[in-house]
Amino acid sequence: MAVDLWTEVRYLKGVGPKRAELLRRLGVVRVVDLLYLLPRKYLDRRNTARIANLRGGEETVIFGEILTKGIKRMGKRKAFTLIVGDGSGWLELVWLNLDPRILDRAFRVGDRIIASGKVVRYRGVKQIFHPEYEIVGEAGEPQGRDFGGIIPIYPQTEGIKARFIRKLVDGLLQDSTLEIPETVPENLRRKHGWLSRREALRNLHFPQDFRQAERARATLAYEEMLYFFLNLGEIRREVLGEAIPLKRTGALTDTFLHSLPFELTGAQRRVMAEIEADLARPEAMHRLLQGDVGSGKTLVAVYTMLIAVENGYQAALMAPTEILAEQHFLVLTEFLFPLGVQVELLTGSLKKRQRNRALDRIETGAAQVVVGTHALIEEGVRFRNLAVAVVDEQHRFGVLQRGRLLQKGQKTPHFLVMTATPIPRTLALTLYGDLDVSVIDEKPPGRAPIRTRWVTEEKRDRVYEWVFQKVREGQQAYVVAPLIEESEKLDVRAAEEVFEDLKRRAPEGVRIGLIHGRIHQEERRRLMMALRRRELDILVATTVIEVGIDVPSATIMVIEHAERFGLAQLHQLRGRVGRGAERSYCILITPRQISEDARARMKAMVATDDGFEIAEVDLRLRGPGELVGTRQHGLPGFRVTDLLRDGPIIRKAKADAEAILAQDPALERPEHRILKEG
Repeated sequence: MAVDLWTEVRYLKGVGPKRAELLRRLGVVRVVDLLYLLPRKYLDRRNTARIANLRGGEETVIFGEILTKGIKRMGKRKAFTLIVGDGSGWLELVWLNLDPRILDRAFRVGDRIIASGKVVRYRGVKQIFHPEYEIVGEAGEPQGRDFGGIIPIYPQTEGIKARFIRKLVDGLLQDSTLEIPETVPENLRRKHGWLSRREALRNLHFPQDFRQAERARATLAYEEMLYFFLNLGEIRREVLGEAIPLKRTGALTDTFLHSLPFELTGAQRRVMAEIEADLARPEAMHRLLQGDVGSGKTLVAVYTMLIAVENGYQAALMAPTEILAEQHFLVLTEFLFPLGVQVELLTGSLKKRQRNRALDRIETGAAQVVVGTHALIEEGVRFRNLAVAVVDEQHRFGVLQRGRLLQKGQKTPHFLVMTATPIPRTLALTLYGDLDVSVIDEKPPGRAPIRTRWVTEEKRDRVYEWVFQKVREGQQAYVVAPLIEESEKLDVRAAEEVFEDLKRRAPEGVRIGLIHGRIHQEERRRLMMALRRRELDILVATTVIEVGIDVPSATIMVIEHAERFGLAQLHQLRGRVGRGAERSYCILITPRQISEDARARMKAMVATDDGFEIAEVDLRLRGPGELVGTRQHGLPGFRVTDLLRDGPIIRKAKADAEAILAQDPALERPEHRILKEG
């Protein structure tokens, strides 16, 4: 059959429905997705070392044959190992905390393997823990087509080998009948020296050298950002327009500010003044509010929404998950109920009767402030007079979803985006050129600094003895685990296992609760309020408490298997403590052997609690295409662009997109038609 970029991969030779479903986990559904599946790393086969010459502490790349494989115990844990030889000697590749059965199926004795990592010596044996690797020839298989000395390493999922992806991509790029139309006008390619699209894709996957690979990636990054800014400009024209001017009357806002038991920070006052000025204009506000964990963004959002309410209009706050929406609902109700402001919650899990009641209250205007998830932008949701829209954690929403929320008002609602994942300011200005940027760059007074410690599993008993001692002194603690229940596939301590373990260990009278996403929302609310009312001493949780209500007496955060969390997520979790005057602590517990990236994350957490510094480190560690995005926490996810390194490319794409839209908003000129079609 004829294949084009929009052909589903299940129709490609050798794929079929089963493998297509596995590829879907990598975001690959169509041929175009496969061609834009960025190698996460390259292994340089041209510079492999002889095993006999290796020394401990060296970063190296080796090439050899798998001689044996098996499972052995290392301390209390099971490890999967491969013995690899190259004729000069042998070494051991070791994986901990992964399902040995999955790894056992991935390798065969006799396979030819290329691997990289740091060499350690243990009792005279050379080892590499958690290596990057690629099978370049299977046992009994003759040498296949030579892809050159640089081997692309792709994201992995169980059941799909990187070699299989490499062969699929190679077959497509060798197919002369596959049309890969250009998406960037020729004058722009000439202006910046970019490659053709087919050439860029070929050199991205199968480069002859690293300079060639980088030029290919830069070409595709420019293409990606050019379309991002063209789409952003188009959406801005569609959804932004005339708004209802809102002037602060003080009817509600004065009472709210006077009721606060603390002084606002200078940064909060500055940002509120910026927002007030925006709201008073007849053009819609479009502002990004950045602030580190615990800096008081929610209070600013409440103030913004109250200005709408005291003018007789509605406000809405959209959050990406039900748990986050519920927690915002609790906080807003606590702030606004004393003022007589009616707050409504709208999520997808509401029962039909509850949902119909909520929809009716929203449509009639009885609900003055509405908190919800994606449910807010569904067709059946009608606001009486929406004037302010707030979106929390914007990175988890697409630009189109944001646009649909803004279409819910009779005129364009004023729009405030909040993010607790700080973005380097220059990056925010570059990417969110359609947004004015406000930064809350100081924390409320009286907040004690958080001491962060990283310990290995051997010290777990001592950690919990210390936690129980602090609890007896009147403090409260969170303990976070990465899974809900114990997994056969992963050797990690799950929330339920930790909960049972702590109940066995705890001195009499220590009250321990358990919260996770499977618990009914009413029970989740009860547990969070119980912690706040000091009816619980320790709350064991999954990441559902990543964003939650303030519990000033919670001063301890213990994170089990911290190596399994992203850096931004660790920083968010740490932000649950340190909200009172007492010194707070964050304890990160990991196995002794973890990857180099995980080690770098732990060191960054110990070194600083500044969210902007954390954001810089996070961007450096993630690498191309793996931004704090749809797969993690942060900005929109891009497949190719590295937002930390690609500032010059981003600025070129932004300037070109703005120039094109200024001259030809409908993209009707002959030279711009490929942009419309692309």
